[in-house]
Amino acid sequence: MKKIWILFFAFGAAAQERRDPRVEAIVQRIEPAPLQATVAKLVSFGTRHTLSETSGPRGIGAARKWLATEFGRIGQRSRPFEDRFLAPTGPRIPAPVEIVNLGVVIPGTDAARSRQAIVMTGHYDSIPTDPMDAKSDAPGADDDASGVSMALEMARAFAAEQPAVSLYFVAVAGEEQGLVGSQHLAERLKSEGLEILAMTSVDIAGNGEGQDGIRDTSSGRIFSEGVPAVESEAQKKLREAVGGENDSPAREWARYLQSVGERYSEGLTLRLMLRRDRIARGSDHISFARLGYPAVRLMESRENYRRQHQTPRIENGLEYGDDLAHFDAPYAARLCRALAAAIASLAFAPAPPQKIVLAGAVSPDTKLRWTLPADPRLASVIVYRRGAGEVRWQERTLLGKVDHVVLPSLVPDNFFFAVATVDAAGNESLPHPPAELGR
Repeated sequence: MKKIWILFFAFGAAAQERRDPRVEAIVQRIEPAPLQATVAKLVSFGTRHTLSETSGPRGIGAARKWLATEFGRIGQRSRPFEDRFLAPTGPRIPAPVEIVNLGVVIPGTDAARSRQAIVMTGHYDSIPTDPMDAKSDAPGADDDASGVSMALEMARAFAAEQPAVSLYFVAVAGEEQGLVGSQHLAERLKSEGLEILAMTSVDIAGNGEGQDGIRDTSSGRIFSEGVPAVESEAQKKLREAVGGENDSPAREWARYLQSVGERYSEGLTLRLMLRRDRIARGSDHISFARLGYPAVRLMESRENYRRQHQTPRIENGLEYGDDLAHFDAPYAARLCRALAAAIASLAFAPAPPQKIVLAGAVSPDTKLRWTLPADPRLASVIVYRRGAGEVRWQERTLLGKVDHVVLPSLVPDNFFFAVATVDAAGNESLPHPPAELGR
């Protein structure tokens, strides 16, 4: 057994993260100019309030038609996607209103994973100061034409690719009326039997200067929930037994996005925010989290609140309004490249290990075992670990195609562990923490 341990550490001590040329190519297709053009066009509709007019050159109807045309032009392997429904009355919907979510789907190529998908959204509706005012200007350049521009640009960047799992790039409406569009989208995908591996809402992601005057175009924030909104009794008992409040599926996706995004988007730092969202605020990822999907929000680091949910005006010498002049396309492109890289790497990666068991309690050694997926892309298994007081994974060790490992002198009480698979190009599955305890 000691020889096995020595061989394990000699083989796995220097696991190196690689960059896949396919992912690099996708990232390089993301440019600031198309993002700028999309935001400018969306701003030109005056308002995109969910309750605004649906005929003529102004309002959400005109924006919807333009987006449908742009998504429809992408072609190649992409398929147009539409989720149209009548939203009932609610706190911000005085009468039933038609809402349309639209985008594209890039079909997955792995028949064994035909019901798995990765979802990205931005919301194309906007509001002025009064959330019920459907007539005043509401340019919504940053909130959230920025996210919609990324959905459209990533759809173009991925259009000819052949991911293992399906990719959904969707512009949703009704966000400002209570996440209405994304809620319907999440429920629809669940009813269709999709297993969503990861979901990202990009919302407010193109402003580089905060209200305090501090400029930051080199970092972004990723918000994710800790304890899952949906949790079985068995999952709750395991979480309480191992202290896994920081290892939810959403948080693993956040770490993955941070790690891969920083690797491929040069000069960008992504900060893990250990909250579901900003204090008492929310975005469309919450609709997916409520159904048990791993969902995060990606956004800018420094916000200017005078440019969010504000009717354009000058008041007491201060300028209000979410206008085009303050959209920073190069900054948005950095964030977009990071997300595109993470989505691509996960979409190309092999299926993850299953039935991961942690053993070694009341022992100086950690023991892990799992079931390998029947995926020909699998080149190796990776074991991640971090100290029990740390947030980011600190060590990653390549093991080869094995289904168990013993980690000598690593007391399980002092560490957290997760197991992932990786292909020959360096694309990894999401790290999965142990799902049960064993001997």
